[in-house]
Amino acid sequence: MKLRVTCQGFIQFLLLSIGLSILAHFISQSGIIDNLWIITTVDIPLLILAFGLSLANIGSKVYRWKYLSNYYYREISWHDASLVSVSSLFFANITPGKIGDLYKAYFMKRRYGVQFLDGVSMIFYERFFELTILFLVAAGIAMIQLRAITVIALEFTLLVLFLLLVFYYKADFFIGLAQRVLVKLPTEKIDPGRDLRIRKMPFLNITVVFLITVISLVLEFVRLWVVALAFGFLLNPIQLSIFMSLAFIIGLVSQIPLGVGAMEGSLNYFVASMGVPSVTAIAIVLVDRTISMYFALVLGFIFSKFSLDALKDAVT
Repeated sequence: MKLRVTCQGFIQFLLLSIGLSILAHFISQSGIIDNLWIITTVDIPLLILAFGLSLANIGSKVYRWKYLSNYYYREISWHDASLVSVSSLFFANITPGKIGDLYKAYFMKRRYGVQFLDGVSMIFYERFFELTILFLVAAGIAMIQLRAITVIALEFTLLVLFLLLVFYYKADFFIGLAQRVLVKLPTEKIDPGRDLRIRKMPFLNITVVFLITVISLVLEFVRLWVVALAFGFLLNPIQLSIFMSLAFIIGLVSQIPLGVGAMEGSLNYFVASMGVPSVTAIAIVLVDRTISMYFALVLGFIFSKFSLDALKDAVT
């Protein structure tokens, strides 16, 4: 077990190192190090607006989790919804494939006694809709330019969506199969008579979660557009949203924590392809990532301390 944890830690460190190396390469090649004065040209009021959009995006995630929790018969407070949602921004983004997002299911089980599988189902709805929307938006790349790397990224995303959909509709079968295997293992204490099922939401509730996710991603797209505007570039918002979605997917495919390097590099390339000088393009990307992902990571780390303290009074 200890060897397994050590191996996972090594792989995580290796992936992060690769991502940081890619990011360092793009920064050095962009020439921004010799032109740091570009940062001083940013429009402060617009930058504050972009930061406000980042906070609104985090708020939409908190509301989405509260809505999901309320459906699963546990009406949690805004305080706890904020704790679990914001802290997960840290746990999810420091792990490959955002596997750390399972912390939310763990929190709900320990804090409220919610069945772990219900928590996993809640996370599924969040991730599935996010990936679905990103794919649909990124699919618009066909109207702009189609290259080998974009085709591969889109095909991978479509495959993941298909597998998630199959798993969701056949979840009871897979869980039952896993249960029959686990009860035979001496290290696992699983009641063979226990009915493990993922409860699916009705269409109306699914629609609400989908709309909240749309709002969350629109806030992401608008924020990047505002950051570009703060640097004096009025970019096509639809085209920029398509490129941002594709950069998100590339970051996810890379399996690098935070998508470091992969997302910045691809987004820098896309922004530069829209006519923005490379030095300004990397500045736009770095500023946007700083007030969104890196800010969320620090905020999530702070909230994680409070959320772990809250589990000391856990009901289970």
